[in-house]
Amino acid sequence: MTTVDARVDTFTVPATPMQEALWWVHQRARNQSVYNLTLRLACDRAPDTDALAAAWQTVIDRHEAMRTSVVQQDGTITLVVLPKVTATMQRVEVDDPGTAPVDTLLRLLAEEIHEQTIDLSRAPLARLTTVRVGTEHELVLTVHHVVLDGWALQLLLTDLSTAYQAIVRGDRPEFEAEAVPFSVYARESVAARDAGEWQPSLDHWRSTLDGAVSTTVAADHDRFAGTGAAGVTLRYAFSREANEGVAALGKVTFGTPFAVMLAAMQVVLARGGAGEEVSVGAVIANRMTPRDQALVGYTANLCIARATIGDEDTLADVVGRSRDAMWTMLAHQNVPYSAVFGSLTESTQAMLNDYAPLLLNYLGPIGIGAMLGDITLTQHLTPNRAARSDIAIAFWEIDGGGYLAEIEYNTGRYERQTVQRLLHDLDSVLAADPQATVSGLEVRSRAVAGFVDHRPAEAPPAARLPNSPLWQQVGHIWREVLGDDPHDQDEDFFAMGGRSLKVLQLAAAIESETGHSLDLIRWLAEPTPRRLVDQLTEDRPTTVSTLVVLREGDGPHLHLVHGAGGAAHDYRALLVALPSGWRVTLSQEREPLPGVPEMAASYRADLDAAGLRPDLLCGWSMGGQICFELAAGYPEPPRLAVLDAAPPVGYENDADREAERLDSFVATVCGSLDVDLAGSLPVTSGDNPELAMRALAACLGAAGETVPAATLIERWGTYRRHTLAVSAYVTDRVLAAPVLLVGAQLLDVQLDQWAQRFATPPHRIRIDTTHYGLLGPEFADQLAAEIQSLMER
Repeated sequence: MTTVDARVDTFTVPATPMQEALWWVHQRARNQSVYNLTLRLACDRAPDTDALAAAWQTVIDRHEAMRTSVVQQDGTITLVVLPKVTATMQRVEVDDPGTAPVDTLLRLLAEEIHEQTIDLSRAPLARLTTVRVGTEHELVLTVHHVVLDGWALQLLLTDLSTAYQAIVRGDRPEFEAEAVPFSVYARESVAARDAGEWQPSLDHWRSTLDGAVSTTVAADHDRFAGTGAAGVTLRYAFSREANEGVAALGKVTFGTPFAVMLAAMQVVLARGGAGEEVSVGAVIANRMTPRDQALVGYTANLCIARATIGDEDTLADVVGRSRDAMWTMLAHQNVPYSAVFGSLTESTQAMLNDYAPLLLNYLGPIGIGAMLGDITLTQHLTPNRAARSDIAIAFWEIDGGGYLAEIEYNTGRYERQTVQRLLHDLDSVLAADPQATVSGLEVRSRAVAGFVDHRPAEAPPAARLPNSPLWQQVGHIWREVLGDDPHDQDEDFFAMGGRSLKVLQLAAAIESETGHSLDLIRWLAEPTPRRLVDQLTEDRPTTVSTLVVLREGDGPHLHLVHGAGGAAHDYRALLVALPSGWRVTLSQEREPLPGVPEMAASYRADLDAAGLRPDLLCGWSMGGQICFELAAGYPEPPRLAVLDAAPPVGYENDADREAERLDSFVATVCGSLDVDLAGSLPVTSGDNPELAMRALAACLGAAGETVPAATLIERWGTYRRHTLAVSAYVTDRVLAAPVLLVGAQLLDVQLDQWAQRFATPPHRIRIDTTHYGLLGPEFADQLAAEIQSLMER
């Protein structure tokens, strides 16, 4: 939660060309967390959260970039710098993790926090979260790359530590120097472009890169290659021999560690099949002056490192040329790659690409000696779930000597062993004798030109499915969600382990990969691969009815209504137990409706449009209230079965009720997944449903059930809206119709309140189960028998 003091001294400045380019890339990224930069920091003891909150406010006040939003105004990307932004820290606590491994839960919490949405139009484009699981404490510091780069993030952490230490002592925070305003740098960058000062560098890059071909590692799968694809990060500690090799090569060639690492990667790619010429991306800090080195902002740039490597070159030769290329690169690093790429010939653009599929970055001694006041911080693996490119590798020095690498890679294109093979090859080349010839260095990795579609194809589809691109795609999505290929075209989703949340995961995957929105309600009537394909190939109606036919029949017509946050699949067990000749239909909300009366009116309209008048209405949870309202609209109300639905007497909505609502939602989720969250539920700060759902997703993941947070967020929004509608629904009307009233967790007084709404006493039964267990297979036959008996009255 942030509040903004927008006084007259708020001002705007054009974004730097690099910020502008990144803003546009962010808009089209598949996963927009791809440009979130996150430090996950373990604390050796609990921080003082009040002091930390005050320190966080101090660094926001100190640095312009922390008070900057990035917006589009009249087609121009603009920085809006606010004089004051008040920000609150986030908090996530799990008192008792139960049987969940603490390390796993902490990692998953960090990944979820990292993926939280950052609204680029609302400063600060950063957040600080304290995380506690049991007695373990961590900080998760996240900023958006459009306002800060990795160098600046380290400066920010240093300032946070300084401010925290002073506030804990009771002192006013003081810093060694005034903060450098980023707006000054931004204006200078735009002015240099407009004055033509970039032209010499553009000429250099046009000449240097003419005819260059991007190089990458041969992919294992022919899938999406681009910014924001699904990704993962792993760490690799270089061997003692490799670390000694870096030092030896640096000594022989006077090359920096980055020049050595870059040369070694170029050799691996050349020996892996790229040929004599290799071009990869190098991230350069672009901070050549003391002022820029102290700047908290985004200055880093991408440059293309092009090299020619002959078989008879020695390793030292390659490093020497890499050293020279790096020095030349530094002289021309200030021109954004987007401008460089735009200046290239069309033929070079076609072979080079507007992003580097393979990226290298050198971070120096990042993380060594990190502190929060006198609290020792340990930097954990970066919690990314998205990839900026095919493979991005960051190197840094570690305490005690040696080097560590973090590798972010596109999991849709690469298997883990392919990336590990690349790292082992890099380690082997670094460990080689500086005078070893390139032709004598053996590698197992395979390299290809980035623009060439030269990737191993997917395994052919199983014979049990038709051999077509669409069926391949549906089979792939089915496998991703359920863990196995469909055995035939009519395989039942639920028979293969599908559950309600996996249904939503399937729908999200269908929309992501095909661009089509799955009509879930219609599909759930026959949840098979065949019906998925049918929907993906048919013309969709402009308006979709709320009415779903679950079963045709010439017997009595039973009409079901969904519960709070529920859907057709909640009634699956009951549907199987009902007589086979019955016609069964269901009403399902298609668009958000404000309350029970509006839902009932919409569902009645679609029943009437289909010429249907049910013999019996049946609703569980909120569905019981909607069925009552539906029945009241008929001159002669149909029979009514109310299954553990709250009576329509109105309920208060306060903080306690909201907490109960969240607990109930968690119980619903766990029940649908058959997961027991041992221990305590996560507690999050403030009114932040996204954070709460992400914390729940982490706990479910640690318990072995992966549920996308987006699915939980969407489902929680629907569930909360529905339960608020239940609380608001009040009626004192009395229906004259045969009624079955089933209680599970309802109190006797609530059953009495329902009974007052009927002209004749309802048939009341109580079933010893939970609200969510009532529709399970264990009680399906009993409920079906009671409903049949009601139909006969």
